[in-house]
Amino acid sequence: MRYLFASCDEKYFVEHGVQFINSAINQGVFPWVDIINPDSDLLLLSGKAIKSLNLLRMTHDDDTYKITYTKSNITDRTFYACNRFIKASEILLNAEAILITDIDCFLRKPIEWDDFADADYSLYLRDPLPGTVGWENTGTHVGAGAVYLTQKARIFMEFVKRQIEHYGLVWFVDQVALWEVHEHFRTNNLGLRFKEMPQKYIDWEFTEDGVIWTGKGSRKTQTNYLEERDRAS
Repeated sequence: MRYLFASCDEKYFVEHGVQFINSAINQGVFPWVDIINPDSDLLLLSGKAIKSLNLLRMTHDDDTYKITYTKSNITDRTFYACNRFIKASEILLNAEAILITDIDCFLRKPIEWDDFADADYSLYLRDPLPGTVGWENTGTHVGAGAVYLTQKARIFMEFVKRQIEHYGLVWFVDQVALWEVHEHFRTNNLGLRFKEMPQKYIDWEFTEDGVIWTGKGSRKTQTNYLEERDRAS
C-alpha cells in the first residue's frame, strides 16, 4: 500500500483535514492523517468532517482513508511540524511507500508513482533562502512539504528521527535533519537511490501542471487556491 501522509494538531485538522482527505480520495490516493493531541470534542468541532467522512470515532481505518492520533505532553509547534517525520519509519513497516506532505495542501491530479520508480527517497532541494545564515541557512536547503520514501528508506528516517531528537525542538530542525542525513547518505554512498522531488508535488506557485498545491504561508488565503481546493475536494 502507498499512502499520502500528513500530521497536524486538531486546529489544523479542522481547518484543512477534510479537504486534504477528500482531494486524495477523489484522485484515487489513500490518505493517512495523524492528529496530535485531539480533544474529545474534535468531532463536534468538525461537523463537516463527520458529514463528509462519516467519522464515528477518533481512530478510523477503512479502505479509503486512515486517521490515527498521537498523544503527547508536547504542545510546541515545532513538534507538530516534526511528528510526521518522527513517525515515518514506523509507518514504513507496513507501507510500500509514502509521500509525506503538509496538511494544508490538496491533490489536483493523481500521484504518478512512476515518477519515483528509480528512487528509494526523494526530497525537494533548493538553494538556501537569500539572507539566511547558520541554522536557518542549512534548513532552507530542503523544502519539507513533500518527502517520498520507500520501505528501503526506513533507515534514512531513523537517522532523521535521531537528528531531531539530538537537536531538540528548534524551528527548522526537521529541515536541518533531512538535509544533514541526505548529505551523510550521499557523501558516504550508503546504498539508497535518491531523486529530486518534482516541483509539481510541492507547487506553491499554483501552476496548472501542479499535482499538489501547497498552501505555503499566507498563500493559502489566495482566491485561486481556495477556489481550486473547493473544486478538488
